[in-house]
Amino acid sequence: MEGFALRDAGDEARAPLALRPIHLALVAFVVTLPAYAPTMGAFAEAPQFEAVADVFLFALFLAAVTSSAVVLLRGLQRPRKVFSRARVTTIAAVAYLLGTMGVLGLLFAPAPLSAAAVGAGLLAGAALPLLVAEWARAVAVPIDQALVLCAFVVLTTSFVGWILALLPLSALVPVFCLLLVAGVVVPPVAARVGDPALPLARPADTMRRLVSVTWLPLLGFAVYAFMTDVMAHSAFGVVQASFLGGAVAALVMFGVCFLWGRTPLLPWSYRILVPLMAAAFVVLGAFPAGTFPRDASVVALYVFYIVLALLGCAVLLAVVRNRELPANVASGFACGVAAAAALLGQILSQVLAVTDDFAPWLAVLTGAFVAVLLVFLGRTSWNELVAPRESAAAEESVLAAGSGAGDAAGGGTAGAARGEEPEGAGAPDGFEPSGRADAPGDAFELAESSMQSTLEARCAEVAAARGLSPREAEVLVFLARGFTPAYIAKSLVLSISTVRTHVRNIYRKLDVNKREELIHLIDEG
Repeated sequence: MEGFALRDAGDEARAPLALRPIHLALVAFVVTLPAYAPTMGAFAEAPQFEAVADVFLFALFLAAVTSSAVVLLRGLQRPRKVFSRARVTTIAAVAYLLGTMGVLGLLFAPAPLSAAAVGAGLLAGAALPLLVAEWARAVAVPIDQALVLCAFVVLTTSFVGWILALLPLSALVPVFCLLLVAGVVVPPVAARVGDPALPLARPADTMRRLVSVTWLPLLGFAVYAFMTDVMAHSAFGVVQASFLGGAVAALVMFGVCFLWGRTPLLPWSYRILVPLMAAAFVVLGAFPAGTFPRDASVVALYVFYIVLALLGCAVLLAVVRNRELPANVASGFACGVAAAAALLGQILSQVLAVTDDFAPWLAVLTGAFVAVLLVFLGRTSWNELVAPRESAAAEESVLAAGSGAGDAAGGGTAGAARGEEPEGAGAPDGFEPSGRADAPGDAFELAESSMQSTLEARCAEVAAARGLSPREAEVLVFLARGFTPAYIAKSLVLSISTVRTHVRNIYRKLDVNKREELIHLIDEG
């Protein structure tokens, strides 16, 4: 079935996302997650909800943290063929079904059964990271497509969740069970697809690369998990606000992907989009209580946190697609971080339950995350302002030395000839914006698109003739456009060390020593 196919690492990064039946199954999986606050809120009228829900979630998060750690540690070790992936995933799917359906039964039991709720939570939580890993493998796509996919899932999940919240309990339970089964049957099927062998690296190096790429998105994802769990326990968290916030966040992300798709979306989102979302919440929350802007701040807060979750999930999919790191390492790390944050939110909400006023805590944590983001952006801006030319020259020297080149300075000249930019910049100097005063916008866009297609075709011919790998062929296109390794790393969601390795291999296979030789070779091709 086409929907279960894993994407190859050589797929064109700028191809439009093709929605498949598997993406609808992903929506079913997300909307039935017990950790998804609106899902649990839909069962609030069940007789044993108050006695069972919190106990179940606490056990689920605790088991998910432990299971994620096991998955992560196992992924960092040399593979051992003890059980096949398909068999393990099938067992996990069955355990997840039993745990989740078990808690549904406990919600309608004649008496509260806390011990059984703990057992159901442990069963579902232990299986969750394994299912997430297979889902990440099955739907992994480049970062721009990943953002579109995550926005689609959030938008559809918000709509389906809103429908579920309107159903009476007699209809909600069977519909929920059908969606639950639809979302769980995919991972065992996807696990039958072989996972490509990755070069072994030291665990410390693997984790260093993983953290360098994902620390900021996963920090935002952790904040989302923490805050949504806190808000689910207070009057401040309104179910309808979460649905509306999810829809608004998805539409915002669609606009970002379609309007600013040429820029590295991840740096752009954290430089522009996330601060704008936080500013909207701060401004709306400053109005007096009982006014419309103050009430709208609840939706703005959900938009802010869901945007953070979208970015974190998209980075996870991009990292898995890049095959720079094992899928179980990336997903285990992400699941562990999110589950630990949700567990902390669960504990804090119980400790502060006597106040029933979580609004100050939400504002404090939102401000803390924005402060971390501003410090990060300030440090990045400082690095770009201080000796950017020296940074670019040093980058070229490292690559030239690594590839056996004798003239590192020539590489910098070649990069400048093609408009190479300093690390962290948005676009090469050689490319002018489409809104130039000396050229009609439509004509320039058409000409630029034709030039890019010709350049990509030449790069593809050179890559095929010289035996470049799919990933090296992708990096070659960026090099031909004049981008630095730092820019390539941000665009493809790779670590800078991995990009440098690809560039060295490209130089060696093409038998060039500097950037101008590479450009000349491509122009002749």
